[in-house]
Amino acid sequence: MEQSQQNNFKRIFRDIKNGFSEIKILENPFYLKHLSFEDQVDIDLVYDKYLNQAINKGVPTHKETLNRLIEEGEWSKKKETEITQQEEFIKNLINQKKALFLKTEIKRVNKDIEDAQNKLNSLKNARAMFFSRTAESYAEERLNDHYILKCLYKDKKIQEPLYSEEMFDDIDSEDLFIIMKEYTRIYKEINDDSIQRVVLQDFYNLYLPFAESPMEFYGKPICDLTFNQLKLLVYSRFFKNAFQQNQNMPQDIKNDPDKIMDYLNANENVKKVREKNANKENSAESIVGATREDLEYLNIAKPGQKTLSLAEEAKKKGGSLSMDDMMKLFG
Repeated sequence: MEQSQQNNFKRIFRDIKNGFSEIKILENPFYLKHLSFEDQVDIDLVYDKYLNQAINKGVPTHKETLNRLIEEGEWSKKKETEITQQEEFIKNLINQKKALFLKTEIKRVNKDIEDAQNKLNSLKNARAMFFSRTAESYAEERLNDHYILKCLYKDKKIQEPLYSEEMFDDIDSEDLFIIMKEYTRIYKEINDDSIQRVVLQDFYNLYLPFAESPMEFYGKPICDLTFNQLKLLVYSRFFKNAFQQNQNMPQDIKNDPDKIMDYLNANENVKKVREKNANKENSAESIVGATREDLEYLNIAKPGQKTLSLAEEAKKKGGSLSMDDMMKLFG
């Protein structure tokens, strides 16, 4: 891993620990508070307030706008159905992957999921262009204003807000653009995926044993933690248990949360297959369709160990195996 990326994860950990991130507005440092449960309740109430205001003023909702677009031919039921079908297709692929254990098949399904997600994003982006003036979009815009008022501070102790409500309307447009850009950057940078990856970094190994107690880790009770701090504890416990219970996990996947999840699912699934073959000789190697790489991935064969390959055996027999051949191979 590049040093710059490693440093980025260290900075993310520091910000999560502190409960805020530093941003710069025209070279001046300010501090963006991370959200807690109380903040989220406040945000939900503010959103509902502005949503109801917009609806009461006659601003169309997302659903009403969609119906109008379909009636006027700017959008179609066919495209809407395509989005729904694509979402279902992705769900089915994810469920399919949960039942797999061969590394080669998991890699194939991951590629299918990535392609399907890209297609879905493209469809949703095309639809989103029509929804800039709905009640929901109005509420979200006003919510962004609320974020700036409630989450941006002058000091590291998060005690002195940068703007009062009276000052907000007078914010320079250039300053507001920079604030929103920095705000978006921080919330894109610190997310579930990046928090999981922080937990999997080598520098974090020193902290992993202490993740059982929020008081030991942060020095405050769990109800006072930000969402990011809570997630860091949850993922710490999860991966700590995963490593303890899977000590033969391949080293090259230990920094990738997605590959770890695939590995854990694969090992659970292969246990079921091996239990079915428990009374068969050579059952450890007799997994239909498994390559040597698959067996090494599942800790059934050590690297370099000779294992049973149905493809290789079929080649010896002229391209196919009879039932007698299969019975001899599997004992």
